[in-house]
Amino acid sequence: MTPLSCSRPMAGWRGPSFTFVTATKRTSLCWCIRSQVIRSCLKDMWKNGKQMRSEEFGIRNNGENGVTPHSKGFTLLEVMVAVAILGMVLVSLLGLKNRSVQDVMVAERITTATLLAKRVMTETLLSRKLLPLDEEGEFEEEEFKDYRWKKSISPTPLLTILEVRVAVVWQEGERQEMVELVSYE
Repeated sequence: MTPLSCSRPMAGWRGPSFTFVTATKRTSLCWCIRSQVIRSCLKDMWKNGKQMRSEEFGIRNNGENGVTPHSKGFTLLEVMVAVAILGMVLVSLLGLKNRSVQDVMVAERITTATLLAKRVMTETLLSRKLLPLDEEGEFEEEEFKDYRWKKSISPTPLLTILEVRVAVVWQEGERQEMVELVSYE
């Protein structure tokens, strides 16, 4: 079998040497790296009567850089950059999740305090003994032991109307949080 030749060799070009591998013989295909030039060389060989089925040959790189025109994959740098970006995204998502859990806990405590303040306000308004006073107390239920209430009834500039203030206070970390309801009766 005679060596297959390429009608468009890239003379003087320095690059990897691609080798045409057959079941019978190994011959030089082209000094090229672009797939368009390789396709052109294969077409020339087809026209010259040197036809081969695709399973009889493959393209192998004899060059120093280890890249073939049909190489697929990522470089180490691309993989490292992707892993670094993925790591930053995951750290951000974990921080976001933790913050979300804290926000839900604070919202739950604010809702509980608001409902407790409404309960104290309702009890005060139903007692019908609206006299000016200031009171404080704790809730009897075990589940609300962290909450305290403050009630204040004071006169307003209008003679017949009293201002009723109910505040529920609790400790959130190092700060004291409060929910306050105001009614005029």
